[in-house]
Amino acid sequence: MPVEIEAYEAEEFATAIAGLDVEYVRTGGGDNPCRMTVAGSVDAQLSIGSMGFSAASRSEIPSDVGVFALITAAPLGGRYCGVDLSVGQLFFYAPATSFFGVETIGLDASILTIPTASIQRVADRLVDTAMFRSVEPLAPSPAVEQFTSLVRCASARPAYMLDSHRRERILEAAVGVMAVDSASARPAGGRRLDNRTIVLRSIEYVETTRTWQPTVGELRRAVGTSESRLRQAFVDVLRMPPTKYFQHRLLSRLRDELLLADPTESSVTRIAGSLGITEFGRASGRYKNTFGELPRTTLRRRSSHC
Repeated sequence: MPVEIEAYEAEEFATAIAGLDVEYVRTGGGDNPCRMTVAGSVDAQLSIGSMGFSAASRSEIPSDVGVFALITAAPLGGRYCGVDLSVGQLFFYAPATSFFGVETIGLDASILTIPTASIQRVADRLVDTAMFRSVEPLAPSPAVEQFTSLVRCASARPAYMLDSHRRERILEAAVGVMAVDSASARPAGGRRLDNRTIVLRSIEYVETTRTWQPTVGELRRAVGTSESRLRQAFVDVLRMPPTKYFQHRLLSRLRDELLLADPTESSVTRIAGSLGITEFGRASGRYKNTFGELPRTTLRRRSSHC
């Protein structure tokens, strides 16, 4: 189960941040405690923090982990590594780097700590990565948008991190953020595309165009390969053909949206329609076969397992 911690002193709060050694100095008052919820396992831990008092912090990132920090609330005055904070910023802290933070009352952040071994495991299956070497605020991109969406979902429902399938999706998205740009990986002189590049470009196309149910023809034109080559690449890398993979990906996205939605304000039909699902009866049957319940049941109960 997720662990919830309240701290009225900075020293207590520091111990709650998964995988990090943080030195805090309290710099201001505040009647509220700092709060931290920690969930996850050995391959990824999420810490969801909210500052109830102002503090300055310094951290040394261990050499065997990388850390993502998503800023979810940013009052004036908050800074990390000389950068003014704003809502929606995503930072990456490379292994063996350090950072200095000025954390104001009301600053909220979701901190994802991932061992480099976990990053490499997923990268070996999907795509080459260029591991960052410093503390970097990441520029907006489809990959960053997808990753931050998953981190927000996990932050809203920390038990998300206890599910291995969901955790793997977060790891895959983290690797996507650090993936070598597909243009730079484009083969020269007509060299044959490798399987991982074909899969990555297909996923990039779907995320960029928001074509959640692409046809094989659309994918092969976007990637620049034959249909047979496209299918073989997906089977070799993901152990399933592209149509089945994106079908499952769409159902998982639908589940995420249902679990975050307010059942008094949203309907299954409206959420499904926003994802381009038109054959709702068939999709509902597939959803039940995959998750063991109908979409309307998921929406009603708003399970803590996001």
